[in-house]
Amino acid sequence: DYNNEAEIGEALKQVFSEGIVKREDLFIQAKLWNANHRKDHVKEDLKATLEDLQLDYVDAYMIHWPQACPATGKAAAVRKHGANPDHFSKGTMFPLDDEGYYCTDNETKFMETWHAMEDLVDEGLCRSIGVSNFTQTQLAEVQAGTRKHPASIIQNECHPYLQNKDLLDFCKIHNIQFQAFSPLGSRDRPWAKSGSITSGSPLSGHELLEDPTILELGKKHNKSAAQIVLRWHTQRGVSVIPKSVTPARIEQNINVFDFTLSAEEMATFDKLNVGWRHCMWAETARHPDYPYKEQLPSGYKPGKAPTNTTQSGQ
Repeated sequence: DYNNEAEIGEALKQVFSEGIVKREDLFIQAKLWNANHRKDHVKEDLKATLEDLQLDYVDAYMIHWPQACPATGKAAAVRKHGANPDHFSKGTMFPLDDEGYYCTDNETKFMETWHAMEDLVDEGLCRSIGVSNFTQTQLAEVQAGTRKHPASIIQNECHPYLQNKDLLDFCKIHNIQFQAFSPLGSRDRPWAKSGSITSGSPLSGHELLEDPTILELGKKHNKSAAQIVLRWHTQRGVSVIPKSVTPARIEQNINVFDFTLSAEEMATFDKLNVGWRHCMWAETARHPDYPYKEQLPSGYKPGKAPTNTTQSGQ
């Protein structure tokens, strides 16, 4: 759903053919797009992903969001149909109604979607299944309603300003791997200055990697602020997917296993947990399964869809 799977597929083909790495040495995951929650559309979504990635299977396949919005429920929508907001008659992945709001498929519940994903495991198209952007209550519903294959992974926004302590404990009890997106706070988020109800500085008053507590620990260990935060995640048992386009930073992000934060140092992060969530995608809150309604401002009414999806916080 990030409109980059075809390019990644070409890269995978190259590294496989050149013997740089083998398929079995990689853990590759993908997500089911919101427009394809209907049970008859789930397999088509994954098949399109596998075709773009030039793979026979993925190791993990996740429901990207619990809400079937943007969606019409009438037909599957994949990359070839357009990864841009447009009128629902165009069949894109971001269908809009006549007034410019995201279309909502209110008849679809994520448990229907989950059961269809369980069948994909049986077919060998994915090795495991999970969810993303689900609340603890929604994840518990999935676990209770699972027929064959329980959730093995949940990918949610998580960083020192949003520590998800209860959800992480729930995952440990139920043997679900918690994976953090935006583990470094996403200072480069496109909606940082405008375009989202979360635009502006974090509640702490500092961007995460400029937080004095983290910078002080970096000086003490001779590590970057990013390395300190990633080490904090790993010591909590959280897997991380930091994003960077800079080779030196990518290499730096991997080198976090040659030092340890003490119990006292780990405890200093407790005071940073201000509950700041930047990825809300509030324009999809018209669907009953939207996960973060309790964090929306009182009386909030979802606005029209942004014409540029990078401004949506999705």
